[in-house]
Amino acid sequence: MKISNILFLPFLVTILSLSFFSCSESEADVVSATASTVFDFSDNENPPAQRLAVFFQVSNEVQRTESFTVSHADSGYSWFVAKPGIFTGMNKNYAYSVNLNAPEGEEIPTGTYSVIYTDAAGNEDSISFAVNYKRELLSSTAEKCREYLTNPIENVAVYDDGGELLFMGKAKNSWKTNEAILKDYKLACTKRICYVTPGNSVICMMPEEKLKTEN
Repeated sequence: MKISNILFLPFLVTILSLSFFSCSESEADVVSATASTVFDFSDNENPPAQRLAVFFQVSNEVQRTESFTVSHADSGYSWFVAKPGIFTGMNKNYAYSVNLNAPEGEEIPTGTYSVIYTDAAGNEDSISFAVNYKRELLSSTAEKCREYLTNPIENVAVYDDGGELLFMGKAKNSWKTNEAILKDYKLACTKRICYVTPGNSVICMMPEEKLKTEN
């Protein structure tokens, strides 16, 4: 199971733990940008799918967001996101996309990206961010991916049978078995281990695991 855009949002918001300062302005104003390169392992044998997730904190009303364009000059890749997702949490406003994919057969390039953010009045602001990861991840298996991560933090995501996220964070000390997870989350159906590097620049999602044994 791959996480949909909607389900991936609370997942990312939780692990990013953003701490940018926010204020109220009428002009388009991007306070900061956060990007995570996501490596999504669907099984234990094959290399991962890859995508880029980007969040922009804006100081004006996030409902005024019209679009943004993310560009990588060296590769020529560019993503135009019309009516991006918006989110308000922790007294901060965000515009985001969690599903920027490279052209088929290509990879998300490393290096510097530039962003043009546009609000509903046509006002623009720009910002840049960097993407870095070890290329070995592109061909890695789920079992070996930790070898290519720097000081990864292990988290667990727990889902119900409809794919809704029930829990995301560090596993409780009592969760030594799947039965222990089910004791705390009776509606839980599956889990996914994820490894996140400091700064959230790389996220590796391990294959889905069933919590309940099939009869």
